[in-house]
Amino acid sequence: MFEKVKAGSLIDISAFFDEVNHDILLNQISRKIEDKPVLDLIRRYLKTGILMDGKVERRDKGTPQGSPLSPLLANIYLDQLDKELEKRELSFCRYADDITVYVSSERSAQRVLESLSAWIAKHLKLRVNQDKSGTGRPWERQFLSFQITEEGEIAIAPKAIEGYKDKVRNLWNARQGLTSKQRVKQWQEYSVGWWNYFKLASNRLNIERLAGWTRRHMRKCFWLRWHNKKGRLNALRRLGAKPRQLKLASSSLGAWPIAKCPILHTLLSNATLRRYGLYAPSELSTA
Repeated sequence: MFEKVKAGSLIDISAFFDEVNHDILLNQISRKIEDKPVLDLIRRYLKTGILMDGKVERRDKGTPQGSPLSPLLANIYLDQLDKELEKRELSFCRYADDITVYVSSERSAQRVLESLSAWIAKHLKLRVNQDKSGTGRPWERQFLSFQITEEGEIAIAPKAIEGYKDKVRNLWNARQGLTSKQRVKQWQEYSVGWWNYFKLASNRLNIERLAGWTRRHMRKCFWLRWHNKKGRLNALRRLGAKPRQLKLASSSLGAWPIAKCPILHTLLSNATLRRYGLYAPSELSTA
């Protein structure tokens, strides 16, 4: 699909959920659903008033947000756009109102952006936000936290990696008042959820390189949680430390350098961390 991709058009629809045209949407739904009570219920849902300054204002366009029904209605509304893109035989991805189209040249990308902006205005009564939309190389942009590399692979976007690193620093902050079980559970929930989303990427180098860095933060946290020399001696003994290895408890090094120390790596090994369910996300594919 991506072998010949050299450029892309990113399309952002202005205030999509607030601008959905009720007549167009209800007409689309009525093509599939003939049950009048159901159609009436959807119509009443769309017309739900908005509370503004203590007064309820009637809604004549848009869909109420915060309900599982709104994303479904959004997909129904934009189904026409999907079919138009398919008819033009364009490679594209759409998630709700986020759309990116992949083409072979910058000129094609500009042409696609202009023609689709006009089509959306005419057929969907929506406006494309020209400030947030644009064209460019796919590997210079991101879509839903992914990128297409110059080799045509799906990669995790750098911004998503930076977000992951910030989360690791936060979750493995030793000052959090959590028990060990709570900390492990918190990490498992985050890492499994993160990986289930990003495992679609075929190019995983940027996250695989962070596996050791992630475990270093884990070791740093444990070291700090052992508090002092006495607590560290007890912890190291529980991990099976030999007498010469116990000298580590008296080290004056800071927690971050200690987390890279070979002795701590041996005692609190990768296998030990995994035994307690502490995997780096990229390791979950083999867990």
